[in-house]
Amino acid sequence: MHSGQQKFLGFFLDNTLPEKQDEAKKLLMQSFADQQSRKMTLADFNELQAKVLPLVKPEKLEEVKGAMAHFSRNLS
Repeated sequence: MHSGQQKFLGFFLDNTLPEKQDEAKKLLMQSFADQQSRKMTLADFNELQAKVLPLVKPEKLEEVKGAMAHFSRNLS
C-alpha cells in the first residue's frame, strides 16, 4: 500500500460508522491489493463506492463522496 492509499484509508475509517470499520477496512484493503495487479477502472470504482458509502457516518457522507469523486477523475 502506498502513502496515498494509507492516507485515504485513515480518512475513510475516521468517517466510518464505528461498528462498520472492520468491514470498511477489509473492502478497502482488498481494493488496494487488487490495484497492485491491475489498474482500477471507473466500473471497479463505482462497485467499490456502492459497497463502502453505506458504511460512512451520515454526517460525513458528502465529505467522503467529495474525496472519492476527486479520486475518480483519474480513472477511465
